Amino acid sequence: MTPTVTLTERRARGVRLPRAEIDFLLAHASHLIDVVPTFERGRIRLTPRGFVGFLTGPSTRYVIRPKIPWPNLRLLLGLSPEAEGTTYEPGTDLLAVLATEFVDQLEAVTRPGLVAGYSEVETTSSFLRGKLRAAEQMRDAAARAFPDRFYINEPVFDLNAPWNQIPKATAVALLDCTELPLTLRQRIESAVVPLASVLPQPVTERTFVVARAEPRAESYRPLLNVSQLILNGLASANPLAHAGSAFLIDLGQAFERYLTEALTHTLATHHTWSVEAQPGFTLGPTTLQPDIVIRKRRVARAVLDAKWKTTTLDANDLHQVLAYATLTGAKRVGLVYPGRTDARTHFTTPDGRVRVSRYRVRVIGDAAELTRSITKLARDCRLQ
Repeated sequence: MTPTVTLTERRARGVRLPRAEIDFLLAHASHLIDVVPTFERGRIRLTPRGFVGFLTGPSTRYVIRPKIPWPNLRLLLGLSPEAEGTTYEPGTDLLAVLATEFVDQLEAVTRPGLVAGYSEVETTSSFLRGKLRAAEQMRDAAARAFPDRFYINEPVFDLNAPWNQIPKATAVALLDCTELPLTLRQRIESAVVPLASVLPQPVTERTFVVARAEPRAESYRPLLNVSQLILNGLASANPLAHAGSAFLIDLGQAFERYLTEALTHTLATHHTWSVEAQPGFTLGPTTLQPDIVIRKRRVARAVLDAKWKTTTLDANDLHQVLAYATLTGAKRVGLVYPGRTDARTHFTTPDGRVRVSRYRVRVIGDAAELTRSITKLARDCRLQ
């Protein structure tokens, strides 16, 4: 049985590991776990960065638990709240928990019937219809004087739409995960049967954008959210450059996404205000992307940068947000940190032109407390 080292995100723990494991962590997982030697031979201090999940080294499995309670992690990840009275706390099986959430949402979508959509299929026809594939048609015309067929992309109304391709790809990926219990994989296999006609397609960020933009697929949104978490978490194994398995969720990205969606929802009632996520600003050979730009009548009024760490101000972070102020013309910039309570501190640049704020928003508490915390942040950003 593979030995397991259980860690908690952002908390140091001293462990004894063989040399091969230490070399693996230093070579392939230094972006995930800080490795610091101690004065005792073979013993090191491990401090996970802002990730939760698991990864497997040459002979050891590393499990990283969140430092915030599971109900709050669900809210942070955009998952639906658990049923009242549920006290389940995932230990080493975060992937199994999300896979169960996935199959629950998949069954909820397939039960009333899947939503079809228009897609294009490549085919040939004796008649010209749809879109002509000019390159193939020209090659065929060069080989014969009178082509007897047209190479076309024909629109069809079927299940091969982005909102169906995403759960199909997620189910296929989960069925390959031997870490999941057999009973859970069997349940996924049964739940994905209605998607049997959906052709396998690579899923990109653009696929999610298109899927979420379809009004008829609004009921898919919880399914799409958990699918994105799973696919991104499974993709984390690729940079580790080894044959072991991994499933890791970047809480920094989750916190940024949570802030963006919560602020968008809160400011939706203020019709002149809008929230823009990660707009690109080109500066010479570099493109800078602030996390959140809050606009009033399309004019940038505030720029926020999400930081999943302690509220200690870092000079590099200040340089970053001040650069965003210059790029966007916003008079207010802020660094937003997670916490157990609300807090805010304001500074002003020496020329008085830009206000820099340090915010702490609640990520621990019930849903109402977290909503009030976001409302305070949004209100402060709107103050003139």
